[in-house]
Amino acid sequence: MDSKIELSLHELHKLADFLHKNTGIFMEEQKRLRFKRKIEDIFTKHDIDNFNHFYHQLRFVHNEELLQDLINAVTVNETYFWREHEQFRILTKEILPQMVTPHSLRHIRILVAPCSSGEEIYSIMLSILDAEDLLEKFNIEIVGIDIDSNMIQKAKKGLYTQRSVEKLPLHLLHRYFKKIGEFYQFDQELINMVQLKKLNIFEDGIVKKIGTFDIIFSRNMLIYFNKENKQHAFETFYILLKNNGYLFLGHADVNGLDKRLFQTTPYRFQVFQKKFAIA
Repeated sequence: MDSKIELSLHELHKLADFLHKNTGIFMEEQKRLRFKRKIEDIFTKHDIDNFNHFYHQLRFVHNEELLQDLINAVTVNETYFWREHEQFRILTKEILPQMVTPHSLRHIRILVAPCSSGEEIYSIMLSILDAEDLLEKFNIEIVGIDIDSNMIQKAKKGLYTQRSVEKLPLHLLHRYFKKIGEFYQFDQELINMVQLKKLNIFEDGIVKKIGTFDIIFSRNMLIYFNKENKQHAFETFYILLKNNGYLFLGHADVNGLDKRLFQTTPYRFQVFQKKFAIA
């Protein structure tokens, strides 16, 4: 390519509409302008010199690599360990203890959606490891999904900056991380214990792909969705949760919660429980 592509507002709108229909990601006009340069860089990467060719590849050729690059360009995955850590206390001190099955090891499944670059899913794992008595009572399976393939790869690598780990309790940092130069490497054996999958929660047949769960963490994902897709997400969580299952949300995700599907709990801090039946 001799010159860099310059997208018009109409072309940005067309791409935003395509993303919304195919992934659920909603981009307001301000966000479209914010990610304009990153989207234009994709044209250079794939040696595409005009918008019509780019759009044709997305919509009609179903170029998966191109779509993934577009998704990666417009999703922000800024996170860190031990964020909103009061929820981890509620998980390990309130909710899991009440799930104990006398005289048997209960299997518990936890879904983290999105798992981003791993800080979220590994924080949950560390909170459980820190409550050592729980390990004797449960067989815990943790699954993380994310629409961004780059984030899945970073989570599998498990290498983090000082900023990412600075909120962690020091005893957990020292026990489960190895300092490598300016970075911190998370314990590889623990990385191997979680399942990390590139998956969109709006994909058809998601229950067949990942099963159902006792607990779902979904923090700071719903802020990307408009009202319609947020409702779709809550309905998906309802299907993915077992009866009496718990949904942990971020503080910015609660607006628009469908109270026909989920009820508040005594724990506060954006922790909700699945209702048995829709009113």
